[in-house]
Amino acid sequence: MVPIFSWKRTVPRTMVNRFSVLVSACEILVEGLAIFVALPRVYPEASRSYWLNVLLGLFLFANTLGNFIMTIGVDSSSGSVHLPSILKPGWNYCHRCQKNSPPRSYHCNECGLCVLKRDHHCVFMGCCIGYANQRYYLMCIMHICILTIYANYLNMDLAVKCISENFNLLTLIASFTPVLAWIYGVTQPVSFFIAFQSITCLYCFLIFTVLFLYHLHIVLRGQTTHEFRRLDDRSYDLGWMQNIRDVLGTRWYLVWISPLITSPLPGDGVHFKSESLCLEEVKDL
Repeated sequence: MVPIFSWKRTVPRTMVNRFSVLVSACEILVEGLAIFVALPRVYPEASRSYWLNVLLGLFLFANTLGNFIMTIGVDSSSGSVHLPSILKPGWNYCHRCQKNSPPRSYHCNECGLCVLKRDHHCVFMGCCIGYANQRYYLMCIMHICILTIYANYLNMDLAVKCISENFNLLTLIASFTPVLAWIYGVTQPVSFFIAFQSITCLYCFLIFTVLFLYHLHIVLRGQTTHEFRRLDDRSYDLGWMQNIRDVLGTRWYLVWISPLITSPLPGDGVHFKSESLCLEEVKDL
């Protein structure tokens, strides 16, 4: 299965999800801007180190933004596949979509449709994470973790210098509430941007690192969030290597390079191999 992308899907259905996407996109742009604002200060001359860091910054920014767009724009619904009219064993009937729903698929009230192998509805991206777009979601949050810590690394010296020159109670408050500090004239525009970027990078790094480790854990176990939290069901655990292929595709070792690299998924999002089925195949042999 090759995921289907559409620019129309990048605009979420509800205003709440649209606002979430807008905030997340602005945050990614801020982190990318912070890198290219800091680089001339860290490397005043256009040396080899400067250009290497420019390439690294572009790589992280392009991957974060690209995977973000792909996560939202890829069709993860059951409407992308042909579903039988007869209710099969293990399937459910969705009264809202008025269609048969395959195993591991659930209806999302926010998106208004059934999602193949639904994992969860992401509040940051305003869409559901399912069979077709889970690869892009994982790569996006992974690159966000790296991008935020890299941006903080570049701005660390400047942030420490700005704080140490004027360290007091107001400076400490400004570091954690940069917007209020700027509104009331406690910080200058440059100091505001540094403080705002540093604290948002720190927040994003902590949040998305926890998210990435959590989702990596359940992917290695061959589970979705629903199966892990409510059922603790490991029926679809085929070993960590096959579990990774099922999510990242047959070219799983290349997906970290770019979201544009094709990595076909081994299944169709409707039929899944289970541990019991594999044991039966071994017995038949």
